[in-house]
Amino acid sequence: METSQLIQPIKNLPTDAAIGVDTWCVSVDTAQKWERAFAKKQQKLVQTTRNLVDEVWNNRPPAQANPVIVHPLQFAGQSVADKLRTLRAKLVQEKGRAMIITALDEVSWLYNVRGSDVSYCPVAHAFAIVTLDSAFFYVDRRKMSTEANSYIEENGIIVRDYGDVSSDVVLLASNQLTPSPTKEFLRNLEIDGGNAANKGNGDSHAVEFVNDLIWVDPGACCFALYSKVSADKVLLQQSPLALAKALKNPVEMEGLKKAHIRDGAAVVQYLVWLDKQMQEIYGACGYFQEAECTKQKKQLGTKRLTEVSVSDKLEEFRASKEHFRGLSFPTTSSVGSNAAIIHYKPETETCAELDPDCIYLFDSGAQYLDGTTDITRTVHFGKPTPHEKSCYTAVLKGHISLGNAMFPNGTNGHALDILARIPLWKDGLDYRHGTGHGIGSYLNVHEGPHQISFRPSAKNVPLQVSMAVTDEPGYYEDGNFGIRIENVLIVKKGNTKFNFGDKGYLSFEHITWAPYQRKLIDVSILVPEEIEWLNEYHAKCREILAPYMNTSEMEWLMKATEPIAV
Repeated sequence: METSQLIQPIKNLPTDAAIGVDTWCVSVDTAQKWERAFAKKQQKLVQTTRNLVDEVWNNRPPAQANPVIVHPLQFAGQSVADKLRTLRAKLVQEKGRAMIITALDEVSWLYNVRGSDVSYCPVAHAFAIVTLDSAFFYVDRRKMSTEANSYIEENGIIVRDYGDVSSDVVLLASNQLTPSPTKEFLRNLEIDGGNAANKGNGDSHAVEFVNDLIWVDPGACCFALYSKVSADKVLLQQSPLALAKALKNPVEMEGLKKAHIRDGAAVVQYLVWLDKQMQEIYGACGYFQEAECTKQKKQLGTKRLTEVSVSDKLEEFRASKEHFRGLSFPTTSSVGSNAAIIHYKPETETCAELDPDCIYLFDSGAQYLDGTTDITRTVHFGKPTPHEKSCYTAVLKGHISLGNAMFPNGTNGHALDILARIPLWKDGLDYRHGTGHGIGSYLNVHEGPHQISFRPSAKNVPLQVSMAVTDEPGYYEDGNFGIRIENVLIVKKGNTKFNFGDKGYLSFEHITWAPYQRKLIDVSILVPEEIEWLNEYHAKCREILAPYMNTSEMEWLMKATEPIAV
């Protein structure tokens, strides 16, 4: 909840009021903002001892014991030992002795485990505490199979009950949870004199350890745990695991690319199926032709296509692909005016029927063992209006402009966001969402810490080589239609003629493969360079997806990717 939203209902409370908060559900950042806001009226935040919703939730179903799954090194690409070594080196650098990790995807990534406790996100409900010589995993022990227990034990991680994290943070705060770091460990980290003082001569020297801070991410850690540690002993700073997780290692990068190829094949197969269905059931002119639909009247009992039924079919195509583990978020399958609702989610009872005379937008993705995907395509199976074409083309131009950007090291997503909007701005159009987010490696489909957005938070982290980020501009006309085009990009070294300031330059590489609908493009608005890029991209689509296509699907794909005359 935003601070402004909370302040409204408490305005009428008296001065000196005590406002109860379940601080297990509130981050440090949020709680501190609330405390400052309350203090203006001499009010105070009080931590409740129990959740009031839980008190009145009768017949609450018991928590499920979904198993913790080991994420193999062949997909993770980096061992737990290496990740812990890097984290501990960072701790020493920042004068820390421990870190409390509460973000579920960070716990999963660090320990190379996955779960199914959160819909669409392969994570387990768990906490972690990492000290300079110990690592703890707080989880419901019922979720730990023999294999998972053996794996955790082999990596020197101590499994503790999920609820023990509270008392263990108290022990951690008093320096009773872990032993002091060994001399051998400190030598392995090659600590410099700023963090430890070496005394003595030759091979015999004692090490005086001076690090004493506990690292807490204020945006992720709950206030309940933070409040158990002395404020002067806390390092309030974004978790180093956020950036480490965003910088894909070579195995993760290769997995992402392969996952997106298989996913692109599923999307094309879906479009082939949907094109045929729209023609057979609704008399639509189809994906390629521009003509008025014949408006065939469906007889009673005739098959209908709804936003939900077609998205279910898309999931079927994905489920047939290797390493599929589920969707990465609920599919936005939207027709006509529903497509103008940015985060529209269709429900079986209320969703719309497909209409060949309306734009259809689908934003979808999947979880594969080797990567997470996210793609959006907008199509029309009838005759799009000139205005719809103009808007689609403006979105496409912004999509191409951002994807083709060349920029110096140190550039953040806030600086690049404008590239996707300029073609829309020229027509007085825009969209009310960010342009790009990070994406996980068989983890959360939305991943930080980087982003491409107009929001100030996009300034915090520059884009770096091996990051993955989406490129998804759009336009939404309330009550009429919505357009969005989305590919996943990876950041790579740029190839420039010069290197001003010896900064080094970066560029993007597309890893999403599915055609853009030719009949929605107003070619007269495109410049030759944009047409050339489209032709090259479509040629790669044909080449990369061909092994997954049968004869009829390949014929459709060939037609969908025919080059546009320059």
